[in-house]
Amino acid sequence: MKKFFIALALSFSYIILGIISMKYVTMPSGIAIAWLPNSLLLALFLTKNIKEWKYYIPFFIVAEVVADYQVFTVIQALQFSFINLFETMFGAYVIKKISAKEGACFTNTKYVLVFFLVGLNLMPALSGLLGAIVYYTQIDAKTTFFEFWRIWFFGDSIGILLLTPIIVLLKENYKLLKNYDFNIQNILTALLSISLAIILFSFTDVSFILPTTPLLFILLLLWIVHKQGLLPGMIIALLISSIAIYYTSSGIGPFSVFGVQGTTIYLQEFITLFVIVTLFFGALNQEINNSNEKLEELNKNLENKIEEKTKSLTEANEKLNNLAAKDSLTNIFNRRMIDEYISQQTIKAKRYNNNLSLIMVDIDHFKEVNDKYGHQVGDEVIISLVDIISKNIRKSDIFGRWGGEEFIILLPETSLYQATIVAQNIREKVEEYIFYKVGKKTISLGVSEFNSDEDSSIFIKRADNALYKAKSDGRNRVVAIS
Repeated sequence: MKKFFIALALSFSYIILGIISMKYVTMPSGIAIAWLPNSLLLALFLTKNIKEWKYYIPFFIVAEVVADYQVFTVIQALQFSFINLFETMFGAYVIKKISAKEGACFTNTKYVLVFFLVGLNLMPALSGLLGAIVYYTQIDAKTTFFEFWRIWFFGDSIGILLLTPIIVLLKENYKLLKNYDFNIQNILTALLSISLAIILFSFTDVSFILPTTPLLFILLLLWIVHKQGLLPGMIIALLISSIAIYYTSSGIGPFSVFGVQGTTIYLQEFITLFVIVTLFFGALNQEINNSNEKLEELNKNLENKIEEKTKSLTEANEKLNNLAAKDSLTNIFNRRMIDEYISQQTIKAKRYNNNLSLIMVDIDHFKEVNDKYGHQVGDEVIISLVDIISKNIRKSDIFGRWGGEEFIILLPETSLYQATIVAQNIREKVEEYIFYKVGKKTISLGVSEFNSDEDSSIFIKRADNALYKAKSDGRNRVVAIS
């Protein structure tokens, strides 16, 4: 049912376009400048699947008979309908096959070239031969066969060129017009184009203009297509062409300097060149825009991939740095990093005359834990101890594993007295803690303060001596050596 109403509406449109072509797009000599109905047929066949064509053919045959009944016999009208259907159906079939596209695509330069060669040249030329035979043998033998062919050929070509791309573009993407930007610049450009066309083609004194002057509209249309898009450009081209046809058919304008035949030819050539250049440039411009969009998308994807790779590389480097700087069991600094920090902090303490203290920690009787409970339990004791110490030092303090069950805490801007208090607090926290499976454990701590007239090795050695003294004095205690 939907197809029936569509076909009916298209048939009425076909009849209306036929009436317009005969009454308003024809020179006084009777030569049709543009035959518009076939533009509707070709647009339909280009946009519809080939299997659907059969639903619309009977309606167009009837529409042709209705449109022609006042001028031609039914037999002649039927012949014209079959010629028009042959031209548009075979043309659409060839365009689809060559361009390898099932639907129409006037934003593709290859498609536009195929449309130009087949839809505007080959098929109108062939149908023009058939139409000329009907005219010459059945209607008017006074006019030459070639003249009949030329009228049919140019009329069909220009009619198809003026309307088919617009109809297809509107059907394929009506949002192009729906989303048109009606800003001041676009509106003024359209009004200026139409006003200039009226002024130019309504000139009665041709001494002020040349027959080539209308070609200036090509530059104007190229700019419009570039700024506003193909569909607005084609619609304005149609309006300018309609103005040119109206005034030229009245015998005025830049083409009126030629005879009747010459006026028609020059007008048809102008419209053909004017519209085909606009159409081809619009397709080329759209392809460039699409390519730019794809390039931008590729660049964006590339940037995202680079960002992802950079992020992954950064994370990998961080992991490598952590592996190089952290102890694998406790995730605190390893001995290499502690050495570096001690070197840095002693240099800083010398330069700025700051306090710097060091606490060396050792787990009492740790070997017994490993021997009695195994190394896994021993590791758990170490991890628990690290957790206790970490919670009882500052974020600015530097904590690391010196080796085995020994640890070092480096305390910047901290005196020996202050460091001793920190050490005592840690010792008490550990003594209160109950370790998994092991129960109570204690630690011994040696504390030293850096002297600016010594190097870092003496600083470390003094803390080690203090630790040795704490262990020899009975363990579970803090010994500080200045």
